[in-house]
Formats: sequence, structure tokens, C-alpha cells
Amino acid sequence: MLKKILYGLAFLVVLGAIIVLYFAMNPDVAQRMLLKPGDNFDAASLPPAPDYALPAAWAALPDREDMADVTIPGSGFEDRQAEAQVDVFFIHPTTYFGTEGWNAGFDEGGQTRMFLERGVMRFQASVFNGAAKIYAPRYRQATLYSFLGEEQDGVEALELAYEDVTRAFENFIAERNNHRPFILAGHSQGALHGMRLLQEKIAGTTLANRMVAAYLIGYSVPLDMGRDGLHPCRDPHSTGCYLNWNSVNEEADRSQWLERSKLWLGGQQTAMAGHALTCVNPITGTLNGTAPAEDNLGGLPFARETGAMPELRPQLTKAECDESGLLLVDPQGDTKDFSFGVFNGDYHIYDYNLFYANIRQDVDRRIGAFWKR
Repeated sequence: MLKKILYGLAFLVVLGAIIVLYFAMNPDVAQRMLLKPGDNFDAASLPPAPDYALPAAWAALPDREDMADVTIPGSGFEDRQAEAQVDVFFIHPTTYFGTEGWNAGFDEGGQTRMFLERGVMRFQASVFNGAAKIYAPRYRQATLYSFLGEEQDGVEALELAYEDVTRAFENFIAERNNHRPFILAGHSQGALHGMRLLQEKIAGTTLANRMVAAYLIGYSVPLDMGRDGLHPCRDPHSTGCYLNWNSVNEEADRSQWLERSKLWLGGQQTAMAGHALTCVNPITGTLNGTAPAEDNLGGLPFARETGAMPELRPQLTKAECDESGLLLVDPQGDTKDFSFGVFNGDYHIYDYNLFYANIRQDVDRRIGAFWKR
């Protein structure tokens, strides 16, 4: 009897190893099983649309207390939204990984809301609060699988999310911005929608004259968007331009960023393959180039609790734009606070965190250059 039990356990161990190996060699299968919504995209059963005239449709507003207002202990940083003369329209990244539908409700609760408020607003959007009033819309974001699969459902889910972002931007411009200079910003899914917004709603309009810069971080943003006046920031005092970087280490798989990412170019969705990737160095503020860790003013670790924010980690990592357009990083010392969510050397969720203090400096510098211009 004992021998049968041992044989049975050995069989289960071997079977488990085979399954793990199979999924490792066939990641698309694992993605479908774990991340793909069970039903097709259905326009008749979508979550209700947000009304951007209402405060509830916004994750951050400058005239109320929210998670984008936080400051870092010991940093000397202050929340100066009350006196800021520039606005930022911030489009949040994907925080919905569910399979119940292709799009989350704009007011989705649970983990989706926690990631948005305790994570994104605190550790990304807050980087702008020293120099700009922060407006961050909630929207019916597409689920993560929309970026991984090739189904039409994913295309429609991203289209719906962009429609919400567009309506939020129109409300921002018409009712909230008061003809002030503004920054366009986002991360990941937010950067994709920002890329399209830049092409369709800003380039070639009078709004382009009021845009300080577009921080389209953590997505495959090409060097050439094919529209006059749209170009990457070439030096730390450039304005009216866009910034992008994608943080990886030497061992990272580059195929997603360089080949498979879904772009919006020329009025249609296309793939990144065949396009050159933008890398504006977050430490120097220049297109391409290398900066040592000594010039990193401070990275910001994640903290899951909602109390005091963690302190900055100066000289955390270098920043090196490699020949492919990706940003090479190498966090030094005790990096447990910069390892959660890192897969195969991709530091995607830390694109803002790794260079938090330098981004604040960059925002101040570009706003100053904008006023001089």
C-alpha cells in the first residue's frame, strides 16, 4: 500500500513538472486559461459609462483630498497643486486583470480599485503634484488579456476604453483646464490611449501650443508617430514633445516591446514590429544616452499600506538606453521592494518608481522651459 502511495505521489510530481514545463514553453495557452474572459465582447452588456461632470468619475482631482496628493518623508517634496499654474491629465495603467468581462466598470471595486488608488495614484500620479494640478479620470479600462491575444474582442475593449478617455479629456479641456498649459501623462494602457489622444485630439490643433510635454511611459511608443509636430524630447529643456522609456535588465525578453505591442498609428491599430522604439533617458532627460546610478536622485519603493510613504532610495539604478530603444536598469543593494511583479527581467511596473525624484525634476525643468518659450 505504501509503495502505491509513493508511486502515486511521484506520478503527481512528474505530472506537475510536465504541466509547468508545458506552460513555460507555451505561454499563450497559460494566458488563455488564466486571463482570457470567458465570453465575447458584448456591447449590450457593458458597464455603465462614467459621467465626467461628476467627481466620482475621477480618481484624482486637485480640489479634493486623494491618493495623488501624497508626499515623500524626508524628501523636501511638497504638494503644490493649490498654487500650480499647469495641469496634468493622467491616464492610469491597467489595474483590472479579471475575466468576468473585457472591460472593468469605471467604478470597479476590490483589487482593481486598490491597485488604482493605493498603487498608481500614490506611486505614479503623485510625481506631478509638486508642479501641476492632477486630473486622473476613471475609465472602463480593457482587461490585461486585450494586449496579449489577437481576438477582435480585445480590439473592441481597447476602443471602448479610449472612448471614455476621449470624453474625459474633452471634459477636462472644456470645463476644468481654463486654457492653462497642460501635461499629458500615462503609463502602460494609459500610455497607449495617450499616444492616440496625442495624434487625434492634440497634434495640429491649438492645444498643441499649450502642451508642455507628454509622459507616455511604459509602452512601445515609436520615434515617429507620422504626424507633423509630434516628436520625442531630445534634450531636458524640450517642450511640446513626448517622453517614453521601458525598464528592463540585460536578460529581459524584448519581443513584446519591440515586436508584438499594439500601437495606434495612422488612424489604425498596428503592431510595433518595423518601428523604432523611443527611449528618453529619465535621469538626463535626453533622447537615448546613459546615466550612472550616482545621478539617480531617488527611486520610490512600493508600500502596500496606506500610511506614511517610504523614503527615497538615492543612487538606486543606472539608466542606459540600449541600441534597441529599451532602458537598461540594474537596481542595487536590497531590492526586495523593487522585485515584486518583475518577470523575466522586466521592470515594467516600476517605470515611474525607479526614477521618481528625477521625474519630478524633469517636470519642473520642462515647465520652466515652457514659460521661457
